[in-house]
Amino acid sequence: MRIFPILLSVFGIAAAGVAFTLGQSIFAPQPSNAAAPAAPAAPVQQILIAAADEIRFGEAITREMLVPQTWPADLVPDGAFDNATALLGAEGTAPRRATQTIRAGELILSDNVSNFGAVVTIGSTLTPGLRAVAINVNTQTAVGGLVSPGDRIDIVLTQGSGADLRTGTILQDVRVLAVDQAVDSRGAADARTLTVEVSPRDSQRLVLAQQAGRLSLTLRNSDSDLGAEAPDQITMRDIWGIPEPEPEPEPVPVVMPTPAPAPAAPTVTVRRGISSETIVLSQ
Repeated sequence: MRIFPILLSVFGIAAAGVAFTLGQSIFAPQPSNAAAPAAPAAPVQQILIAAADEIRFGEAITREMLVPQTWPADLVPDGAFDNATALLGAEGTAPRRATQTIRAGELILSDNVSNFGAVVTIGSTLTPGLRAVAINVNTQTAVGGLVSPGDRIDIVLTQGSGADLRTGTILQDVRVLAVDQAVDSRGAADARTLTVEVSPRDSQRLVLAQQAGRLSLTLRNSDSDLGAEAPDQITMRDIWGIPEPEPEPEPVPVVMPTPAPAPAAPTVTVRRGISSETIVLSQ
């Protein structure tokens, strides 16, 4: 029996075991002498949100409609209430009312509630200097009934008939105050009127535009294209792609030739001594 191959195999196995043990001791993570300090907890603050399904416009706010929620202190918006007493006042205080519809889970902010005991009407919610104007709508002109109070819209006027039909945007970024008599979040599926907030000058334009043609609404994102100019009017030529007729060339002025001057009549000079006389001969 040959002993050398067996001894060589045993020696190789032993060397591999020693190498494995040394590798574990070198690459194994070393225990830390001290635990890493824990990051300081970010400060938080409790603020009030709406617990009810919906606090409607003009509705008195009660304690049952509120629930506290914890927020990071540096993210709390201005006007938030951190306790019910600050919002509702002491017992017996006249209630605050919602100046717009507040949905469940939304923050209660000072801009969304009235002063204690104040009466809330459409007029009281108008931006100072602006006016409320009602316009006639239907499902087709009111974006399929998807417009709700608080939305921002553009108003488009369509006027004329046949080849003279034209349309264009007359007002942009207009706030919707109410749909029919509702100032909550109900859509305009069956609405007949929309109340919007505009400047005094634009209120006159709207009244006149309703007599001149048909008004339609386009719904817009309140944060987009705030500085964009209104698009140009379009006509039937823009829809069908009919090019504008080329302007007729201006008539070329006729320049009359200048008549040649008449030839001068022949003359004869007669001298008598020191005097002379020029005589024009007739032709």
